[in-house]
Amino acid sequence: MKDRLQQAALELIVKKGLRFTMNDLATRLGISKRTIYEHFDSKEQMIGVIVDEAIAEVKQKEKTIYEHQGWNSVRKLKEVLCILPSGLHIGDVRLLSEMKRFAPEEWKKIDRLLQEEWDTVTAIVHDGIANGELRPVHVPTVIQIMRGASAAIFDPEFLIHSTESLTSAIHTMVDTILYGITNREDERSV
Repeated sequence: MKDRLQQAALELIVKKGLRFTMNDLATRLGISKRTIYEHFDSKEQMIGVIVDEAIAEVKQKEKTIYEHQGWNSVRKLKEVLCILPSGLHIGDVRLLSEMKRFAPEEWKKIDRLLQEEWDTVTAIVHDGIANGELRPVHVPTVIQIMRGASAAIFDPEFLIHSTESLTSAIHTMVDTILYGITNREDERSV
């Protein structure tokens, strides 16, 4: 039942944003609000669980990608930097904006993931440098660039005014970080 409640809550979040009510959830599932409160103390707790599970999903995907034996460091870096959780629609501009405004504690968790959880990316960059796939760079500077770029891409204000989807913007960011904006390799020497 808890999984059904969370799935229905996710569907309501997509439809109504964080403004859905427990009554909306009960109606959607054809159950009483009492049944909901047997599993969750509040809507805020439910949203917290959903955010925590989305973050855990991202971390698990990172681990799986990092441990993938058949991929080189560049492929792993691309895959890790492009991860979005499947359940929580973090790419939804309205949701990000509402999360920041109406669920600040949950927004802090998402922001902390974007700002502080870079150990896997750091390890991939070090591996890539060690095996010659990436050129020697100051890794903390590269990570700071990636942090800043990710924060800017996930900023609801950017997304509201962008003609690009979040997924497309992430792919542009990753491509630019990995390959730059020049057309040819020899243009770097200019």
